[in-house]
Amino acid sequence: MNKSIASALLLACACAALPAGAQTLKPGLWSLSNTMTSSDPQVSQAMSAVQQHMANMSPEQRQQMQKIMQQNGVQLDVGTNGALQTKLCMTREMAERKEFPVQQGDCKQSFTQQSATRGHIAFTCTKPKVSGEGDLVADNDTSYRASMKIRSEEQGRNQTVDMDVTGKWLSADCGTIRPIPIPRAK
Repeated sequence: MNKSIASALLLACACAALPAGAQTLKPGLWSLSNTMTSSDPQVSQAMSAVQQHMANMSPEQRQQMQKIMQQNGVQLDVGTNGALQTKLCMTREMAERKEFPVQQGDCKQSFTQQSATRGHIAFTCTKPKVSGEGDLVADNDTSYRASMKIRSEEQGRNQTVDMDVTGKWLSADCGTIRPIPIPRAK
């Protein structure tokens, strides 16, 4: 599978993992459903391959992947219709900082508050070369929605992924999922 596409997909999940304008969202364990689509056949095939690979993992492989992901603050699985199901622990600081998880490396981001419940986010990273923007809506302190457009470039070829995310607060206790490490954006 194309490494840049896989990196872009993982970054896309992370980018929508925390709603940047969510000053009123409850800290704790959140469940996210990420649905990704692309009009590019190569990108669609890569996304399907990632989803199929995850769905076909043996119980031992799945357990090992979950352990590694939980050590990095995320629980990831494939849900119905290929949606990536993620659980993560959001601290109060994460919500107040108005930043979202970005790929380690040279990344810049901006957030424009449009109202008490709406905002627009944009980011650019150089490794991998990925950028994106989207709109976030906090329905209330336990629910939000986001629509993102993620663009990557590999070997002079541009690739685009559209992603819709719904987030739902589960509990104040994150259990075994520790907060995701979020490097400071530049």
